[in-house]
Amino acid sequence: MKGTAIPIYEMFDGSKTKLQIPVYQRNYDWKVPNCQQLFDDLVDMVKEDRDTHFFGSIVEIGGDYSSKLQIIDGQQRLTTVYLLILAMVKLLEDGQIEAEDPDLVAEEIEEDYLICWHVKDKENIDHYKLQPVKHDAEALMKLFGPESDYEEESNQTTNFKFFQDEILKQRITVDELWDAIQRLIVIDISLRQGEDDAQLIFESLNSTGVDLTEADKIRNFVLMNLPADQQEEFYNKYWHPIKLDTEEGNEYHVSEFIRNYLTFKLKKAPAMGKVYQVFKRFIEQKKMTTESVLQDLLKYADYEKQIRSAQSPNDKVNVLLKRLAVLEVSVTRPFILPLFDYWQEGKVNADEVSAVLGSIESYIFRRLICGMQNNSLNKLFATLFSDSLKYVDQSDNYVDIINYLLLSKTEVSHFPTDDEFAESIETRDAYNMRQQTKYYIFDRLENQDSLERVNVIDGMQNNRYTIEHIMPQTLSSAWKKEIGNGYQVICDRWDNRLANLTLTAYNSSYSNKSFYEKKTAENGFDHSGFRLNDFVKGCDQWTEKELIERSELLKQTALKLWPMPSSNFQPKVVENEVYGLDDDNNYANVKIASYSLMNTPYKLPKRTWKEIVYWSCASTL
Repeated sequence: MKGTAIPIYEMFDGSKTKLQIPVYQRNYDWKVPNCQQLFDDLVDMVKEDRDTHFFGSIVEIGGDYSSKLQIIDGQQRLTTVYLLILAMVKLLEDGQIEAEDPDLVAEEIEEDYLICWHVKDKENIDHYKLQPVKHDAEALMKLFGPESDYEEESNQTTNFKFFQDEILKQRITVDELWDAIQRLIVIDISLRQGEDDAQLIFESLNSTGVDLTEADKIRNFVLMNLPADQQEEFYNKYWHPIKLDTEEGNEYHVSEFIRNYLTFKLKKAPAMGKVYQVFKRFIEQKKMTTESVLQDLLKYADYEKQIRSAQSPNDKVNVLLKRLAVLEVSVTRPFILPLFDYWQEGKVNADEVSAVLGSIESYIFRRLICGMQNNSLNKLFATLFSDSLKYVDQSDNYVDIINYLLLSKTEVSHFPTDDEFAESIETRDAYNMRQQTKYYIFDRLENQDSLERVNVIDGMQNNRYTIEHIMPQTLSSAWKKEIGNGYQVICDRWDNRLANLTLTAYNSSYSNKSFYEKKTAENGFDHSGFRLNDFVKGCDQWTEKELIERSELLKQTALKLWPMPSSNFQPKVVENEVYGLDDDNNYANVKIASYSLMNTPYKLPKRTWKEIVYWSCASTL
């Protein structure tokens, strides 16, 4: 490895030089503010008559052996300067600006620093000295042609146009600009193929705050040290589909997916900022090849896509996936991912998967309504699938096993009982719940399991449907009279409870009108198409009596929609095995429940071999 301070434009110099951005690198993502800073720095260099301006470092590999350099770090700087030079060249070519120096010729700059003149095919990326990743390459090539062909959505196009606008403002002349560009200095760190650890150097350079996602680091780790042709093969065959399956263009979702992958593999959720380090350690400990880990990730990425998009092979399963998605409970993903693989292997069928997801939904929602903390659920869903496999040889009913495991949870992880759930459904402030939870609960109560559905969630998200307080939050004299004695106590008690809330598309017209007016007016409750208003239509008044009756009705509906699962499964009781110290056994993984010394049994407060020795010695004194 060697580092040399050079003007950045020299990176493009040489008739056959090609600067290749490897496929594992991110797309070009510098924004206009980054470009504004660069251009302002160049202007300041000219105004302040400074000799140079340091512009960071470039790490490349391959320079000693070929004219093609792979850019390990610094692609954003290189691409930005390339775009700036191109913007200047095209303005000169079009006659929009003129240089005073006769040696400043657009065609010569283009041939010296932007294109490989010996490659005449403009449709071939080899024609250009900078060779970005696929989508960036297509956008870059079009910048050399007419403006009508530009890819407007590309960051490269945006920044190229920005530079042209800045140059046309003529804060400095084009001669001064080109001179300033030539005095932008970088440290060129050249690595030797097979001698320098590119990944280790990359980690060191990017350990102090560079905005890389965990997925960025993992992609680099698995691809960086492969030969260039294999990098492209594996990227196209594995990584690109992985990204597509976990949402194209969003590396955060890839990071989140790999975190879920590691969670069920390791039975423990890594911190989001530690996913790369945990992944690297996992691969090294398992001694997995690059291709085998990519194959495994791709398989589970396909399940991730099915789960995220609710596009599994079964409609019943998809209904459950959609409901869980509305609840935004990604904490369940480390369980559902291996469950889908189990399904794919034919170990469970679609009805069983649907039943299991139904139990998970009830568990999650009951806990949410009961106001229980979800901190404990990370560990539960990290181990739920592996825990279930311990019992599959004891029962042919997988749903029973999962239900048993959920029902066996205690304390902060326990499954809320019917009484706990019903009380919370009645008393919970439903109006001030999290928005997603309100979408979910009103959609579920309105549609239940009917095939004739109202698109409640879409309607609420777009404010076509809103939540209406049947008894208004501010009581008019008519309402006070209708409710009767203790009206304020009754209002305070029931105001935001579910029994007093419903859906309407005409909230603004209801205001705090009397119940009779809300019920009988045009577009009133009597004319509502929502099932949630069926009970209200049958009421002549709205007092605490009606609120209690509707609350009871909603409780029974909730117990039906989010039932407490049952299980007939009981694990076999395994008797403790008895070992003698004179037996020829390896006790490394044996947990000690008790020990016997001279035919006298002893129980240990802590079950370690160290204490066996301590208590044995103490017992013989």
